[in-house]
Amino acid sequence: MEKTNLCLKCINWDRRPEGAPGEGMGYCIARNKIVGPHYECEYFQLRTADRVASMKRKIYGEIDEEMDEFDF
Repeated sequence: MEKTNLCLKCINWDRRPEGAPGEGMGYCIARNKIVGPHYECEYFQLRTADRVASMKRKIYGEIDEEMDEFDF
């Protein structure tokens, strides 16, 4: 049975291309460090559209969709 890289499917995975850590490496938000691929992980949460939206709301707060222009 072939192992699957869970990191690439996980909500906690952040590729961070500006860091150029190398092939298969990236930043794990849950571990708070750069890691290689994990095939078993206690922090794994499948990335779904709902979970991504929830995470963005947690980080950026609610966005008013009806706002037409910015008030500077």
